[in-house]
Amino acid sequence: MRPEKVRDKKGKADVRNSSKGIKNPVSFVEPHEIFPFINRIICANALHALARIPDQSIDLVITSPPYNFGHAYAQDPHNDTHDWDSYFEQLLHVWRECERVLKTSGRIAVNIQPLFSDYVPTHHIISHQLKSLGLLWKAEFLWEKNNYNAKYTAWGSWKSPSMPYIKYTWEFIEVFDKGNHKKKGRREDIDITAEEFKDWVIGKWSFPPEIRMKDYHHPAMFPEELPRRLMKLFSYKNDIVLDPFNGAGTTTLVAWKLQRRFIGVDVSRQYCNTALQRIASEMENGKIPASEYPQPSIMVIDNPLKNERVPGSY
Repeated sequence: MRPEKVRDKKGKADVRNSSKGIKNPVSFVEPHEIFPFINRIICANALHALARIPDQSIDLVITSPPYNFGHAYAQDPHNDTHDWDSYFEQLLHVWRECERVLKTSGRIAVNIQPLFSDYVPTHHIISHQLKSLGLLWKAEFLWEKNNYNAKYTAWGSWKSPSMPYIKYTWEFIEVFDKGNHKKKGRREDIDITAEEFKDWVIGKWSFPPEIRMKDYHHPAMFPEELPRRLMKLFSYKNDIVLDPFNGAGTTTLVAWKLQRRFIGVDVSRQYCNTALQRIASEMENGKIPASEYPQPSIMVIDNPLKNERVPGSY
């Protein structure tokens, strides 16, 4: 036998106090208060909607936050551009609510584009926010989009160390666990194949970006492949998937296709209608099997709860 390169690995791991050993899955009854929200596209401010969702009721959060670049989101009365400190402060309120509604052993996966033009390390800041809430870092995926369409002459000081402007062809997907790295579920509810598992546990994913954004009048959508991989790798069939920035409904569409229950939230009624229509179109074409769960529908929340504290505009 080869001698160990590091002696007393366990003892030294204990000194480092990492979260590696936190893997004792728990079981509990799903709160009945969640049932009215199952398979709903909620048209509301994200924080107004999240305030109604009960504690420990969500298995997986998949989302991508607004870019803060002044994009025109359909029929959205809110300004998409904020001071960066204000922007991240508002996001923190959303992450805090996501942490509250996640079940123990639940996961949150956030797709983040590096904001190279403003020199803001967005994925580092958001990861720090999630960690500050007590969530356990699970993984970071590099999503290679192979977008090589930028002009070289726009890349800062041409052929000079003065101020080279770095272009990114990838985005990040940060994954955190709540309280436990191991998630309990029924073997019959596992739907990832052996080949998918072998390919997807490698931390670099290569697939093209969404090309139909104009069809849905949305400036920043991820493709179906992104939530498809996350759902099959980190959740079981019948789990509840939440997207607090659901937009045109890619997360909720994929959840329905993969026999997950879902809750999608967006402030734009136009996007909520689009999200529901996308599911309806797939059902009409026979591409989505019938489900025993409630049929998808829109829920509109016009007013916040009486005692609800909702900072910011998300």
